[in-house]
Amino acid sequence: MPVDPALSELAKPVEEGLPWPRPACPSCRTGYVGFAKPTEDESHSSASARTHWAWDPEWINGTFVVRGQCENPDCQQVVHGTGDYRVDYAQKRDFDEDAGGPPYSKYYNVTHLHPPMLLMPIPKSAPDEVREGVLRASRVLFADPGLAATALRATMERFLTSEGISGTRTNGSFRSAHDRIEEWRDADPSRPSVADLFFAVKWLGNVGTHEDSDLTSIEVLDGARVLDEAFHRLFTGPDIEKHAKSINDAKGPDRQP
Repeated sequence: MPVDPALSELAKPVEEGLPWPRPACPSCRTGYVGFAKPTEDESHSSASARTHWAWDPEWINGTFVVRGQCENPDCQQVVHGTGDYRVDYAQKRDFDEDAGGPPYSKYYNVTHLHPPMLLMPIPKSAPDEVREGVLRASRVLFADPGLAATALRATMERFLTSEGISGTRTNGSFRSAHDRIEEWRDADPSRPSVADLFFAVKWLGNVGTHEDSDLTSIEVLDGARVLDEAFHRLFTGPDIEKHAKSINDAKGPDRQP
């Protein structure tokens, strides 16, 4: 399964009255999470502003909670979400033109989901270090995209460590991710194309570490697609080839359908 497109939709404001995106369940990975109507709490500053003579519905804002549940009857994993909401002009929702005044909608911005939606699929044969790295990045995808990008780069570096590419020099100082990728790439002539993908993830993670980072969740998901492709080439492709070989070996060269 590639990077879930529903996560990109959840990274955007969800307009009131429209169906919520249905991401893949983080527990069973076969069902999809359906969300109920959010419950809102208006902020103190927003509620206080209602007495102002120039008050406008666009001033309304607050926080919300939303409950989701896996639609797979054999799973039914519950997911809890939180975030911020605001009021603005309706964009996609239908409205009654005869109601008078401009049409407004609430817009929900997700900042946290628990359990977290997996930022990218984890190959079954990937080492535990990679699995933990993906989970770490997934936990902060909506809350702190810069930190998620940094965790995504760390996931790639965790893979290099599992491959025996040390993160430190003989004197104990840390090695750059760039040097480590080059060492891994140069050890095998089949690796340059995957190394190029690793370099892209490294650059994204570098941007995420800056104090003025303005990375968005959608940009982090784009980076996750790059890392997913790298791991697909490293793990999924060989796994499929190995499975195909086992089938062919079982049939034997002289067996016909």
